[in-house]
Amino acid sequence: MRLPNDYPLGPVAAFLLLVTCLVVLRHELPKGSLSELHWVLAVAAIPLLPWLLPHVSNFRAGPVEFALRDLKPEHVGPGVKEIADVAEALTEVSIPETPSRSGEILERVKQIEAERTELVAVDLAGAPWHLSTIYFFAFLLESRTTVRRLVFEERAPGRRRLLGMCSPRALRRSIERERPLYKDVRKRTPLVDLDDSGREFFSKLVGTICEEKDAATQAPVLDSSRLVQLLGQDFEHDQLDRSELDGLPGLRRVLDSSRRYVAVVDNGSSYQVLDRLRVAEAVARRVTGA
Repeated sequence: MRLPNDYPLGPVAAFLLLVTCLVVLRHELPKGSLSELHWVLAVAAIPLLPWLLPHVSNFRAGPVEFALRDLKPEHVGPGVKEIADVAEALTEVSIPETPSRSGEILERVKQIEAERTELVAVDLAGAPWHLSTIYFFAFLLESRTTVRRLVFEERAPGRRRLLGMCSPRALRRSIERERPLYKDVRKRTPLVDLDDSGREFFSKLVGTICEEKDAATQAPVLDSSRLVQLLGQDFEHDQLDRSELDGLPGLRRVLDSSRRYVAVVDNGSSYQVLDRLRVAEAVARRVTGA
């Protein structure tokens, strides 16, 4: 057997010398001090563990030395639900026509609610999202579903660039701060029946906007710059590069994150969202052999 590369022989030798001195002197110490020799030998074996562990097949602490890539994607990250078709269906719809097309949003919310989706992707480079549409969508996701994060991206052929994430609640409140009339209309809209509430919300919103003759200002298109301005500190744009996640240091970076969902990008052209709690569970299962 060979010692591991870069093994600190100097410090280990000094440590063993100290233990040897303790063994020699233990009879001179007060009665009972270090009286059991096997305890001293156990302490002396500590520096040898990195040398011994690779040769111990049934030791359960060693398996933590694995990379995140060893974990199955479905075990460490929830799937991302795509909703680009909703924006595409409403692309050519003018603000006054929105109430009659609210069913496009409501049907997708019902699907997301039934599937208990956690992450929803919003593509800002494709079909445009009007502020009124994304606001109502975020409000329904917050109140009716288990969606925890909206994942904002800019998609192109063969490329998915991650912009950042936020909770539906954070987006809804951010829009309300900038557009108070959205909050006023929402509070005047009962949400007992989902189908009727969509038409009623947009009817009241369109009526208010059209009365002010300010539709372009009150319901602009949401782009990346406007998104960052809206959310401020609520915009979770922290990212880890996939090359940083090899081995135990990368695993520790994920587990030490203050956020539950950690974005991992690959050369800026694709990404994956990890659930820190699922990663911790996967590590625990691997360590315990469960």
